[in-house]
Amino acid sequence: MTLIFTRVFFLALVFLVTSTKSYAQNQNSTGDPIFDTLIQRAVNLRYVNSDSTLAYLQEAQEIPNLSLVQQAVLANQFGAIYYVRGNYPNSLKDYSNALEIAQEAGNLAQEVYAMNGRGLIYLSQHDYIKAAEFFNRCIQINTERKDSSALGTNHFNLGISLSELKQYDSALVVLEKGYQILKSYPELMMRAMLLNRTAQVYLDLGQLDQSKKLFQNVLDSFPKLSNWEKSFTNTGLGWIALKEGQPQKALELGQEAYETARQLGAYWDKERATRLLSEAHEKLGQYAEALEFARLNKVYADSLYDENKNSEISYLQLQLTDAERKTFEQSALAKEQEANLSKKTTYFLSFALLALLIALFVYRKGLKEKEQLNALLLEKQKKILEQNEKLQVINKEKNRIFTVLTHDLKSPINSIKQLLELQNSETLTTEEQDYINMLLLKQVHHTDQMMDELLHWAMVQIDGIVTELEPISPAKVIKEVMAQNEFPAMKKGIKLELLTQNNDLQILADKTQLKIILQNCLHNAIKFSNQGGKIIFEVIDHGPNACLCIRDNGVGMSKEKVEEILQKDQRVSSTPGTTQERGTGLGMLLVKQFLERNNATLAIDSELGKGTSLILNFQKAIK
Repeated sequence: MTLIFTRVFFLALVFLVTSTKSYAQNQNSTGDPIFDTLIQRAVNLRYVNSDSTLAYLQEAQEIPNLSLVQQAVLANQFGAIYYVRGNYPNSLKDYSNALEIAQEAGNLAQEVYAMNGRGLIYLSQHDYIKAAEFFNRCIQINTERKDSSALGTNHFNLGISLSELKQYDSALVVLEKGYQILKSYPELMMRAMLLNRTAQVYLDLGQLDQSKKLFQNVLDSFPKLSNWEKSFTNTGLGWIALKEGQPQKALELGQEAYETARQLGAYWDKERATRLLSEAHEKLGQYAEALEFARLNKVYADSLYDENKNSEISYLQLQLTDAERKTFEQSALAKEQEANLSKKTTYFLSFALLALLIALFVYRKGLKEKEQLNALLLEKQKKILEQNEKLQVINKEKNRIFTVLTHDLKSPINSIKQLLELQNSETLTTEEQDYINMLLLKQVHHTDQMMDELLHWAMVQIDGIVTELEPISPAKVIKEVMAQNEFPAMKKGIKLELLTQNNDLQILADKTQLKIILQNCLHNAIKFSNQGGKIIFEVIDHGPNACLCIRDNGVGMSKEKVEEILQKDQRVSSTPGTTQERGTGLGMLLVKQFLERNNATLAIDSELGKGTSLILNFQKAIK
C-alpha cells in the first residue's frame, strides 16, 4: 500500500507556507492597497481559520474592475485554500483558471504558483508522471525568474515524484541540485527536508552508510528541526540501526520518533515508527511488545488506507481535461439559461396550479423525508450490530491466539526449567553434566524455534485466525514435533517411534495448526504414559484420506471420558498424569477446534490400563 497521502499533504503545507512568505516579498503590490490587504489577511489565516480565509477572498472578489493579475491572484488563493481543505476538484479548477489568466496577463509569478499547485494535486493522487511534468515546468520558469527559494521547493517536489517512480538515481541528482541552490539560505527548513529525502533514497537503495551520514547531518546542522522532520529522521536512523544489527538502538530511536509523531498527530509518521518498534522488539526477543506495536501499526495503516481511499474517490472527479471541463461548463450554462426561460414561461402559465400544489408538495416531502430518516436510522443500527458482532468474533479469536501461545510454550519452558535444576545438582558426574548441557542447548534451540514460529503465526492472525490449507508432509512435521519433545519423553524413559509406508504422502492442512494439533496429542500421550512406555506415530494411506495415528501403552481412558472429549465443545476436566503432571484441560479442545478448521476428524480408541489411540483423519493432497 502506498501511504503517501499524509506526506503529500505536508508537502502542500511546505509549498504553501513558502508561498506565504514569498507573497509578501514578490507579490506584495497589485496597485490596489485594499485588494492587497485582503489577500494578505487571507494568506495569514489560511492555517488558522479557513472560513475566515474564504470570507476575505470573497470580499476581495467583490471589488469592481479587477485587473487580470488580481484575478489570477484570487484564483490561485482559492486553489490553495481548497487544497488545504481537501477539496481537490475545486482546487484544480481554480488553479487551472489562475494558470490561463496569468498566461494571458504575462505574469510569471502567478503562472508558476498555479503550476506548482496543480503538480501537488496530482502528486497527492499518486499520478507521479503528470506531477513531475508540472514541477519540471516550474523549474524552467523559476530558473528564468532567478527565484532560488522557489527553485529549492520545486526540486524537492520533483525529487519526491521521481523517488515514488523508483527512479532513484534521477531523484538523487534533483535533490542534490535543490540543496545546492538553497546553500545561501541556511535558515530555510527546506534544506533539512532535502537532506532527509536524499537520506531516505539512499536507505531505499540499501546504501546504509551514506544514508546514516545524511540523517545525522540533519540532526547536527538544524537545531530548530520541525516535528515532522525529527520523526522522519529518527525513524530513518532506527531502520539503519536495525539493518546493522543494533535492535536496542533502533528501539530507542523508534520510541523518540513515535513520541514526536504522537505529539504531531501524523498517522503516516506513527505508522512508520510503530512498524520499526515492532521489528526492534521482535529482534530483542520482546515478543509481547512486538505484538502490541504490530497491532498499533495495523490501526495506523488502516487509518491511512481510509484516507487514501477517500482521496481516490475525490480523484475520480479530476479526470476531465481542461478542454472537456470548459465544454461541460459552457453546456451547463446553456442548459441553465434554457431552463430559466422555460421556468419563466411555466410560472406565467401555471401560477394558479402551482399555488394549489405547494401545500401538497410540502406535505409529501415531509412524509418522504421522515421515511428516509427512518430507513437511514435502521441501516445505521444494522451496521452497528454487524460491527459489534465482527468485533466480538475478532476478540474471541484473539483470546484463542493467546491461549495457543501460552499453552504450547508451557511444556518446553518446563523442560528447560527441569534441565536447569538438574544442571545445578551437585550429584552429577562431569560426563553427566556435559550430557545435561547438551540436552539443555538442544531444548533451548527447539523452544526458540517454536517461539519464532508461534510469534510469526500470531502476528499474521492478528485480525482473527485464518486457516491456509496447503500440501504438507505429515512425516516431516511429526519428526519436528518429536524432536521438540525429546526431553520430556526421555525423562520418563518413553520411546518415540514413527512408522510410515510412504514418506512422500502429503495432506491438506495449515502447517502451524497441524503442529499445534500434534504437539497437544503428544503432550497428552507422554503425560499418561508409564515409565519406560512407548509412543508410536503412524501415517496410514487410506484412499482419498490419510490417517495420523498416535498410540501409547499408558493408563488409557474410560468410555465416559472418551465421550466427554468427543462430545463437549468446551474445556474438559483435567486429570493428573502418571507422575502427577498437571494440565489445564485446554489441549484436546484446541485439537478439536483446529481439526475442524482443517476439515479433519478425530476418533479415540482407548481402554483403561491398555493405552490410547488418537486417529486424526485428513484429506490427502492431490499431486
